[in-house]
Amino acid sequence: MKINHADLADSFYEVAGNIRSGERTVKALLTGRENAADNYKLAYSYGEKGSEWATPRHRHAFEQVRHPLEGDYSIGKNKVLRAGWVGYFPESAYYGPQVMSPNLKMVVLQYGGPSGRGFYSIPQRKAAMDVLKTKGTFSNGIFSWVDEQGTHHNQDAGEAVWEQMFNEKMVYPPSRYEDLIMINPANFDWIKDENVPGVSHKRLGTFSERDVRIGFIKVDAGASLRFGAERAAEVLFLKEGSVQHDGQAHPRLSAFSSEAAETPETLEALEPTEFFYVKMPTF
Repeated sequence: MKINHADLADSFYEVAGNIRSGERTVKALLTGRENAADNYKLAYSYGEKGSEWATPRHRHAFEQVRHPLEGDYSIGKNKVLRAGWVGYFPESAYYGPQVMSPNLKMVVLQYGGPSGRGFYSIPQRKAAMDVLKTKGTFSNGIFSWVDEQGTHHNQDAGEAVWEQMFNEKMVYPPSRYEDLIMINPANFDWIKDENVPGVSHKRLGTFSERDVRIGFIKVDAGASLRFGAERAAEVLFLKEGSVQHDGQAHPRLSAFSSEAAETPETLEALEPTEFFYVKMPTF
């Protein structure tokens, strides 16, 4: 099991660069295995005073789950993912223009989707950015360059980085879902775990043939959660409370991950605790 905290995590943009417009701090909490179909990055982000972060309308060959904790998050024309809600961003589904306000605090999980095309690592992204900067420029979420024949080109920055990383033309997998799925957890009930005293689940949905699951887990003070039993990568983000693992306490904004082949481990709640939970695709 991997463990990290928002205050200790590296700044993603300081390492890998920002391909969009505006300023945000993105803490890379946890990552998976480079070149694996189930590679992932779990991040906690917050805005910089006076700066909106924006992108044009675009899509990806990977998937995302986004959970705003505070603030305003516009994910398209007249479409807002409110604080407390959860957004499931399927691979190949368009979204945007995207605007993140300075007051937005959000948990973001990006991972290789059900098509098995994977997700890049931070070193892969940095290397691709370094190469592209020798060929053209990034501005307002677009990569621009002039080819050998003198023709000017514009391309979505994320798509350009992906093609540079994997040295191939982007081919988006067929869409399983036509649009983003916006979920209001307040309208879901907590269900007590009949097999584990003191543990309750709020299950928001299961997606695709790869069994992606999104939800929340609540653990009473003194109760324990067994984590990492699935045949897939899983992540937990500690929204409220604190837990103990191997004698060490972990406060709010801590994150935990387990890979498919790892042995399950136990987290003990030191006080009433709530996690945001995602099980990634099973391959």
